[in-house]
Amino acid sequence: MRMQSLDVVIVGAGPAGIGMALELNKIAGLDYCILERDRIGESFRRWPAQTRLITPSFFSNPFGLADLNAVDATSSPAILAGAEHLSGAQYADYLNAIADAAKLPIACGCKVQQVNPDPDGGFHLVTEHGELFTEFLIWACGEYQFPDLKPFPGAKWCQHYAQIEDWQILENGPYVVIGGYESGLDSAINLVKLGHHVRLLVRRQTWDLPDIYDPSQVLSPYTRERLREIESNDLLEIIFDANVVEVTHKDDRGFRVHAADGRHWDVQQPPILGTGFLNGGGARQIKDLWMWDDDGRIILSDFDESIYTPGLFLVGPQVRHDERIYCFIYKFRQRFARVARQIAQHLQLDIEWIEGSHDGVWGPFGNSECCEGCEC
Repeated sequence: MRMQSLDVVIVGAGPAGIGMALELNKIAGLDYCILERDRIGESFRRWPAQTRLITPSFFSNPFGLADLNAVDATSSPAILAGAEHLSGAQYADYLNAIADAAKLPIACGCKVQQVNPDPDGGFHLVTEHGELFTEFLIWACGEYQFPDLKPFPGAKWCQHYAQIEDWQILENGPYVVIGGYESGLDSAINLVKLGHHVRLLVRRQTWDLPDIYDPSQVLSPYTRERLREIESNDLLEIIFDANVVEVTHKDDRGFRVHAADGRHWDVQQPPILGTGFLNGGGARQIKDLWMWDDDGRIILSDFDESIYTPGLFLVGPQVRHDERIYCFIYKFRQRFARVARQIAQHLQLDIEWIEGSHDGVWGPFGNSECCEGCEC
């Protein structure tokens, strides 16, 4: 039986994978597919029930300004969901609708088990449904399903934000939440609103840094607004300069959270980790095929291609170039066109010209050249 051969395989059917596929659709004659180990938008379906997108969705497309959370230039999550800050389930439904409308070739429930680069170029993939060969591989696995579960000794006694299905089903507090960025604050806000006492331990205040305003580095306006609603609530205590270095289990007496300066806090319920996700996220599944810097981040070419493995591209929230961080949808979608153009040139295929485009790519965010001097 002859092994199936494709021009391109995308691994992952989240916003990066779906958006990248829509860009590949502009390449005439390209043979590609998306492989997804679970369902389309699975990471979003695993969000806590109360979690919402921190970037707002608004239908401004007719005026040349795409919805911040859209994965293509014509759709709008705001219109589909009738919401400005979508839940994870609503956003996953949006991705499903886009994939159905575009008739994208997606194989769900098809986990990639091995990636073996061919010495002559291309990749042999071993999947749950068999083997295939592809000239180019685009890794779009995201990060949410790859939380940092070991930020310090004793973290095994904690619950990570990504392991919470619904804040309403947690037992009565009080709770200790570790982390001062989005997931830590979202944890504290939801717990306080449900009537729990919360002690929030943060290294630094991430919501009042006047010299930097990039939501990749400081708290988003949406979360700041929600924090202001509860910061005077007696149920919330915020402790600053708390560098947590260990959590110990005290048998039936609960848990003790230790800080580097000798302070400690006792709590009966397992502490909540709002400590983020692994650098590289899902790209760590093929970690030997990337070049990593000293901070554990992937170094890419100008075209988001692996330095070590030609033909392997990264799309999604792990993409970084120097100080430019592309961890939001409205940022990393800027890179799709650049990857598509590079692949089309290698295969000597044409990208379809679309009215109002730059270099054959639709204007609002297709022209990834705009990202070279800004944060998008």
